[in-house]
Amino acid sequence: MTSSYIEYLYCNSISYNDKLTASEKESIHNFQHEILACQSLDEAMSFIWENTANLIPRDRIGLSFIENDGQTLSSIYYKATYKPILLDDSYSGGLAMSSLQPIINEGKIRIIHDLPHYLDDHPYSKSSRILVAEGVRSNITLPLMIADRKIGFLFYSSRHSNAFDMHHAYILMELLSEMSAIIEKAYIIDQLKKARKDYLNLLSFVAHELKSPLATISTMGYTYLDGYLGPIDEAGKTTMTKIIRISGYLMNMIQNYLGLSSLETGEMKFCPLAHVAFRSELLDFVIETIDARIIEHKSKIKIHSPQEEVYLTVDPDLMKIVLTNLIDNAVKYSFEESEIDIEYQVTDKFFRFSITNPGVGFTKEQAGMLFKRFSRLRQKGLEDRKGSGLGLYLTWWIIQKHEGNITAESEPGQWARFSFILPIDLPAANA
Repeated sequence: MTSSYIEYLYCNSISYNDKLTASEKESIHNFQHEILACQSLDEAMSFIWENTANLIPRDRIGLSFIENDGQTLSSIYYKATYKPILLDDSYSGGLAMSSLQPIINEGKIRIIHDLPHYLDDHPYSKSSRILVAEGVRSNITLPLMIADRKIGFLFYSSRHSNAFDMHHAYILMELLSEMSAIIEKAYIIDQLKKARKDYLNLLSFVAHELKSPLATISTMGYTYLDGYLGPIDEAGKTTMTKIIRISGYLMNMIQNYLGLSSLETGEMKFCPLAHVAFRSELLDFVIETIDARIIEHKSKIKIHSPQEEVYLTVDPDLMKIVLTNLIDNAVKYSFEESEIDIEYQVTDKFFRFSITNPGVGFTKEQAGMLFKRFSRLRQKGLEDRKGSGLGLYLTWWIIQKHEGNITAESEPGQWARFSFILPIDLPAANA
């Protein structure tokens, strides 16, 4: 038997548009059109809060989603005109045996005109008890459904008794399908963003934890090879050289993963400085840093430049990443005992740089994939050359931040060349 302080409206295919005024119809039409632009849950709920104010009385709205295979109802969002808020987004409770279960199962809107009276009849309703403590006296509950999928509930609440009537239910019935779809879409987007951020934070943590022991392994390896631990035989030298090479590969991968994490989470800052010496501060520093790989590969770096020194406005830390990735790749993917050519110069208003290495190269079709995240080419003869597929993506991103452009070209089976240009009049952060 239905109590006098509760009313229901079944959510079915019947339109209640004929029960609305002309101004209400216009407001609903505008609402249905504009809500589609919302991209996040907070944006969608803020839009609903603001744009139903002239249609539905409310002192508070709340959103809860059904989780854990339909067993749990978790509060996701709330907004109110008053404080304190006692039922916030940390609240969750079981859905089974609750008064909300038949609402979602039968698909009906519920209006409670007198919430304290309802609480007297349902003393075990924890959420009702909290809302009454907040001062809420009436509410209207909307089941959020798409086709047969049960999503959750949207709650409108008022601090006045009898604030809602069946006409408000008619209005909400007209809005319900659009609200359900956009709320679910926005929630999924938010969850994906959160999952991605959690993944990147975990990636950064693991990479940081691995970085120090790997650096220690490399240092100990070089200490051994330099003879500080006593005489070394040929087998020991060969083994330790392999250990250092593998450690270097892992360190390079870790640096790229840390770079990706910083980039995606917004922690990678772009701070261009004026008058940075390209040769002495950047290029020579990077070549010295990866000298072990150059020696191991028996490569030779040949530098061509008409100017002894070139001064640029760049972010020196980010440009070191660019040069490290380009030179390291040139060494890694070149034929052994090859000469790698680096050319750079300032022409007009641009700084131009290119690095060319003899090697298997890549096709024009493959060139379009090189700067994509996690993209790695599978080429015959390079099966032992491992990488994360992140170095060139980070390089591309950094060049873009410098308002430049980077390209890749190759003669398959013979050589590969990477080139970038940068404007020399880029504003400095300390200007």
